[in-house]
Amino acid sequence: MKWLQRALGLPVAPDSEDWNRNGGDVRGVGDDHPFHQLDRAVWSERTSRINPRPSRVVRYLKPNDRLGIDATILDDALRSGETVIVDLSDLRHVETQRGALRKRIGDSASRIGRPAFRIDSEGCLLVVPGRGVRVDQKRHVLGTAIWQDSDSEKESLPI
Repeated sequence: MKWLQRALGLPVAPDSEDWNRNGGDVRGVGDDHPFHQLDRAVWSERTSRINPRPSRVVRYLKPNDRLGIDATILDDALRSGETVIVDLSDLRHVETQRGALRKRIGDSASRIGRPAFRIDSEGCLLVVPGRGVRVDQKRHVLGTAIWQDSDSEKESLPI
């Protein structure tokens, strides 16, 4: 029965060994209404099953030989919550192709609900933050404080 309670995300019954892992004293309002000890192992296990940890993977993509980016690789990386860095520096001489890829990356990111940022003045390096990653646009530009380089404020705006 213990496996069924764990599968449903419920705390394990009080008479089991797992319940007494953090101590057996349960205080409450009365005998029928005990308080839940939220620091017990069963609650942290349940929370970790419900809220998976964000992916800390960073995926680096460059255009292939045909001057394109594989859409399935890009979409799979974005759906799995990875931070994606796209380097379009090989396409400096092909402005139209770089613009088309920039639009495709922006559309893929907006479909999932994330913004895409350019992190250089030419728009060759693009970043789509992963799940659980926050980008502070008000105080920092390219990882430096705005007061140090106020001219580059436009560089980290969404594409």
